[in-house]
Amino acid sequence: MSDSASDDNTQERPRLWQVTIAMVATAAQHEELMDRLTDLLCPDPEHEGPCPIPWAMHSTNEDSLPRRKREALLTEIRETNWNPVNEEDFGGSGADSGRRPAY
Repeated sequence: MSDSASDDNTQERPRLWQVTIAMVATAAQHEELMDRLTDLLCPDPEHEGPCPIPWAMHSTNEDSLPRRKREALLTEIRETNWNPVNEEDFGGSGADSGRRPAY
């Protein structure tokens, strides 16, 4: 193993990461979550200078997403963390129903 390869394993360097969260929520729930995430990323909004961990946050509602992307995200949610109470909001009855969201 070369020295540079072992250096990569022993020294952690900052890297760019993207965290994606898809959720089914009301506008109020969305705003609350965005505020909570901001507080996690920058717990001291009055600090001097840039944040210790540089970050940017973007939010997009379903109307701005292509239909295939919306469907893929809803399928992912259904397969991993679906709340059946919300099912009627999307015109189906579970991931196994074979029905697509009513868009």
